[in-house]
Amino acid sequence: MCPAPLARRPAVWPTLAACVVLVSGRVIAAPVLTNADAAVRFTSPLACEVALTLTVTGATDVEHRLELLEGASVRLVALERAVEARPAQDIGRTRTLVVAPAAGAPQYVLRYRIQQARSRPGRCPIWLPTVPTDGRSRSVRVTIDLPDGQTASGTMPTFAWQGTRGTAVLAHLPAFVIVPFADAGAPRPWDIARVMDAVALASLAVASAVWLRRRKGAH
Repeated sequence: MCPAPLARRPAVWPTLAACVVLVSGRVIAAPVLTNADAAVRFTSPLACEVALTLTVTGATDVEHRLELLEGASVRLVALERAVEARPAQDIGRTRTLVVAPAAGAPQYVLRYRIQQARSRPGRCPIWLPTVPTDGRSRSVRVTIDLPDGQTASGTMPTFAWQGTRGTAVLAHLPAFVIVPFADAGAPRPWDIARVMDAVALASLAVASAVWLRRRKGAH
């Protein structure tokens, strides 16, 4: 219950302020991304199509940010159950888009296509909402679909694969996915995992050689 009027209780400023904060807290809650499903379909190593389904509670407008590296381009194909609140604009390497979900429908869908530069095969950025998840519930699902006959390796994040479809369940929506892929049976495309493996093996070989040399010198 809120305190009596100020005229009768002149020393209740702290209590009154706390009451206002509590009432405001009940009315205005911070926006939260409660669910996200990013379906990414690669049509080639340099092109991907994304259907991003989001459920955001407590927001009337949601800003999205997409990282566009040099040579990349994006085309917004469709907005479902939402409209553009402001036209998209570029800020440095970031394409921003503000959308307004339909009243009473916190779930909406962005569909867009990415054409990547030749130096960035297998990379597909996600048009991230600037609304955080709670960080605890693993409410983010990312699925990857590759062209027929292709296999992936050294992906980021890690996916569980069934044929040409990979699935990952995460706590946060990633800014991009990296999925190097090639024909089944072909040599693996370059990826960071192979570089790390090579560096680890080289480091082990060097350390072993140094240890043997020191051991021989001690005798």
